[in-house]
Amino acid sequence: MAQYRSHTLDTLSYMESYLQTFHRTKDIFLKFRTSKATRTQADRQDWQLRELMANQRAKEVHHRTVANHRRQTDQERGKRSDRRADLIRCENHFNFIKMHYPTHFVSHVQRFGSISMYSTEIGQLAHKDRIRDGYRRSYKNDAARQILSQYGHQHALGMRLQAIEALSKVKGVIVAEDSGMEMPAFSSHSTPRRVHNGHMKNTSTLTELYTTLNIHYSDMMQQILGFTGQTAADDRRLPADPTELGLLPVEAFAQPEIPVADFQEADGFQIHRARCTGTKAFCNSGPRNECVGVQTGGEANSGDLRGQVVPRLLALFTIRNILIEVEAVHRLALVGILDPVNSGRFHIVSAHIQVRTWVNGRDMRIVSIGAVIGQAHVFPSGERQWIVNHRIDIRTFNEIY
Repeated sequence: MAQYRSHTLDTLSYMESYLQTFHRTKDIFLKFRTSKATRTQADRQDWQLRELMANQRAKEVHHRTVANHRRQTDQERGKRSDRRADLIRCENHFNFIKMHYPTHFVSHVQRFGSISMYSTEIGQLAHKDRIRDGYRRSYKNDAARQILSQYGHQHALGMRLQAIEALSKVKGVIVAEDSGMEMPAFSSHSTPRRVHNGHMKNTSTLTELYTTLNIHYSDMMQQILGFTGQTAADDRRLPADPTELGLLPVEAFAQPEIPVADFQEADGFQIHRARCTGTKAFCNSGPRNECVGVQTGGEANSGDLRGQVVPRLLALFTIRNILIEVEAVHRLALVGILDPVNSGRFHIVSAHIQVRTWVNGRDMRIVSIGAVIGQAHVFPSGERQWIVNHRIDIRTFNEIY
C-alpha cells in the first residue's frame, strides 16, 4: 500500500493498522532472521556443550544400561536444542533501519504526498540506461562524451516518437514519410477489446446449449425473454417469440478475456480470464465456473458493492439474429447471482462484504457481456459463503501471496 500513487484517510488507516498487527506478531518470523554469524556461534556453542557432556559421561564410574544411556542421550540432545533456540532468539531481532522506515510512512504522506515520488529506484534505472549501456556502446576511450552523445540521440528519437503519437491522435492518420502512404492511427493507450476463447462443441442452437448446461428449457428461455424485454426496442433486438429464438444460431465459449483498467495506472490494462466450463470437467477435476463482477445499476444500489453483483459465470455465448436485414450479433452471459449478506454492507466484525448462495436455489440471469467488468476475488468463508476481496486488486494479491 505504500506504493500507491494516491491515498485517502482509509488507506492511511489501513497502513497504520497493518503495521501495528505486524509488530504484534513479528516474533514468529524470528527463526527466519538467523544470520550466518549467529548460525556459526550456535554451532560453536553446540560443539562445546557436546564436548562438556561427553567429558562428564567419561568421569562417571558406575555402569549404565542401554536404556539409561539412550535416555540420557535424548536428554542431552534436548538441552542442546533448547540452548541453541535460546541463543538464536536472543541474537535475532528486527532492529534495523528498513524496519524503522514504515513507522514514518503515514506522516510522510500527510506532509509531502505519495512515497513513490521520493523513490531512488528511478535513479538506479537511469544509471543502467544512461551510463552502463552507453559505456558498453562506446569505444572505452573518452567514454564520457560518447555516453552523452548516445543518450542525446536516444532522447531526441524518443521525443520524435512522442510527437508522432500526439499528432496521430489529432489528425487520425499517420503519414509514412518514406512511402507517402497513410496508415490508421494507433494509440498504445487504446482499450483492448473483449475476446472469447475456448469454443465449446455441440452448442449450435439454444436447445443444445440448454442440454449442455443441464438447465431446463423454460428457465433459460424465460431469462432470455426477460433480457430482451429490458433492452431498447430497435431493429437489432432479439425476437420475443420463443420459436424464432430457437432457430437462431448460437456459439458458446469457455473463457472470456476482459480488459480491466490497471490499478492506479491511467493508461494500463490487465486481462482477466474467467473460466466457465458449465457442467464439463476442467483439468480432470470438477466444473469450473468462476465468480465475476457484473454492473447492474448505479453506485447507490447493492450497498457497498456500489451497483455491482457477484455471480458465478455459468455460460458465455453469442446469438446471431439472422431474421433481420442486417445481421446482428448479441454477446450474452448466463450468470448465477450470489446473495449479498446484509444487503451488501460491510460486516461489522470482519469489515468485509460477504455473499452466499440463494436459499431457494440458483438465481440465474442473462446479462450482456459488456456488463461483466472483470473477475471477482472471493474467499470461502463457511458453508456456501464467501468473502469479497475489495481492498487489493487481483494482480497485486497474486504477486504477494
